Amino acid sequence: MTLVRSSSQRGVTYPRWLIIPATVALLFLIVPMIAVFIRTPWTDFFPLLATEEAQDALWLSLRTCIVSTIIATLVGVPLAVLLAKNEQTRWAKVVKVFVVLPMVLPPVVAGLALLLAWGRMGLLGRHLDAMGITIGFSTLAVIFAQVFVSMPFLVLSLEGALRSQGDDYDRTAQALGASRTRTFFLVSIPVMFPALISGVALSFSRALGEFGATITFAGSLQGTTRTMPLEIYLRRETATDQALALAVVLIVLAMAMFALSTINPHAPRRIRRRSRIKPTDSAASETQIAHLAGQQKGKQAPSIHVDARIAERKVDLQVDIGAGSSVSIMGDNGSGKSTLLGLISGMLLPDDGTVSFDPPGASVVLLEQRALLFPHMSVLENVEFGLRAHGVSRENARTTAMAELAIVGMSDLADRPATQLSGGQAQRVALARAMAIEPDVVLLDEPFSGLDAENVERVQESIAARLSHANVTTLMVTHDPLAAETLTEELIIIRAGRVVKHRPIASDKAKQGA
Repeated sequence: MTLVRSSSQRGVTYPRWLIIPATVALLFLIVPMIAVFIRTPWTDFFPLLATEEAQDALWLSLRTCIVSTIIATLVGVPLAVLLAKNEQTRWAKVVKVFVVLPMVLPPVVAGLALLLAWGRMGLLGRHLDAMGITIGFSTLAVIFAQVFVSMPFLVLSLEGALRSQGDDYDRTAQALGASRTRTFFLVSIPVMFPALISGVALSFSRALGEFGATITFAGSLQGTTRTMPLEIYLRRETATDQALALAVVLIVLAMAMFALSTINPHAPRRIRRRSRIKPTDSAASETQIAHLAGQQKGKQAPSIHVDARIAERKVDLQVDIGAGSSVSIMGDNGSGKSTLLGLISGMLLPDDGTVSFDPPGASVVLLEQRALLFPHMSVLENVEFGLRAHGVSRENARTTAMAELAIVGMSDLADRPATQLSGGQAQRVALARAMAIEPDVVLLDEPFSGLDAENVERVQESIAARLSHANVTTLMVTHDPLAAETLTEELIIIRAGRVVKHRPIASDKAKQGA
């Protein structure tokens, strides 16, 4: 049965009566802001802000908020990362309670807690006071109060973004040879940067508006602890016009922080970045292709022995892969194909058994269904990444990267941002990036999934072209018999977590011919 809806209903999935309470909510938020702007004496706006009291409050707020936001970022980002990466652990859940507490506590209670901890007679403050360090009722106390109430906003917003983002980019970087520290600074932080900017903006805005904890812990001393919210509170009756002028400044700063939080540095730009590629790079890379093949000639591809079990996944995999073999892995969904690749790559550890290489110490790269190109880098920078992580000089890394891109037909797009590639183009760049570090074993986990027929053909051609120049052992998970026949020489079939067949694909061709 086909239902035909009227044109007025198309695209609307919510009941229209929701507009009424939504409008009431919006007006409830907007009308007070409008009232402030209407009542503000605009003709005297700048003279009101030029008074000594206003200037002291304004610059004290800006200085302390900048310092407190920097502190909250330096210590809050590591906390957010640890919480996101250990979300299922008991300690992370306990820690998260203490992160949330400053957000739900009344500000006066937060100030009292800070006073009892850092005041002259406080738990820690008494020891600092004995050393001549006084925190309470000083500018430092203002910063402490701002950090205490604002850091949870940064931590929780960033932690939520990191959980939804996952750690695929981090794993990809480490699989390319980057250390954890290098991965954190060159991949994790740039990838999380939009969420980080949003968290920093929230943290700054909360610090800017802090009142209760500040007045309780730091007091209200002009030029020392009297920030803009405190100055507004004190002037609301005796100098209302000045209070309104300062309130407008706070509102404008808050709006600016919101605008900053919406910036996405990974969004495509119309203005193209200055090219890092010399006109001779593409031509030189064509010559370098032969050099890449020559580098592989003296290299010995490893054989792989798998005898491993994972109880949770109900797999018991036993298989031997010959040195330099190219093998397709087929089977039903959930049969254990990707688990086999996970065991070989080291991303999964067996409950019982081993995975070994001969010769040992083989380097392994895994190309998944998603290309996982680093979104903050160009095509060339993505391919250079693994080489630079292995200590290759910038010039040699660029030469090799251009050669790899030439093989997969992507050298003309070397300077393009990774976010502006199609799915097929991204997969070809991912192949070039993986092969640039000269792996011993190449694992392909359904590399054609989600691609249209034209892109599937191009990616297959790129894989065939690149592997023809490499001396590697290749395993490819696929559901496409034609791809298996085109790209590999052997076939493994897995059913219910066990290898049931392992034979040359040529035997299938012979049967078809007969």
